[in-house]
Amino acid sequence: MTTRWWMQVLKWMARVTGILVAGGFLFLVSAEFFSPHSGAPTQWREWLGIALITIACLAPLLAWKWEMEAAVLSLAALAAWVSIVQFRLDRGGKVVAVMAVPACLFLLDWAVRKTLGKPMQTN
Repeated sequence: MTTRWWMQVLKWMARVTGILVAGGFLFLVSAEFFSPHSGAPTQWREWLGIALITIACLAPLLAWKWEMEAAVLSLAALAAWVSIVQFRLDRGGKVVAVMAVPACLFLLDWAVRKTLGKPMQTN
C-alpha cells in the first residue's frame, strides 16, 4: 500500500473521530436540554467550563478546513477546561483522552502532510 493511501486513512480517521466526539457531545447537550439533571450554571467558572468544553468538542469539525489551527484550539480548550473546572484526571482521564483523540489525529495528519506531502528536493 502506498503512502498516499495511508495519508487518506489517517485523514478520514481524524474526521470520523471528530464527528463521533462532536456528535456524542451534542447528544449529551440535547439530552440535558430536554431532561435537565441539574439547575442552570450559577458561577462564572461553570459558564466558562461549558464554553471551553464546547470549543474542545466542536473544534475538530473546523479541522476539516483548518487542521492545525483547529486541533491546537481544541487541545488548548481541553487543557484549560481541565484546569479551570478542576477536573480530576485520575477519575475521568479516559473521557479527556477520548475528547483529545480527534485533535491529536488532525495534528498528526497535518504533520504527515507537511513532511511527506511535498516531493523531496534534490540538488
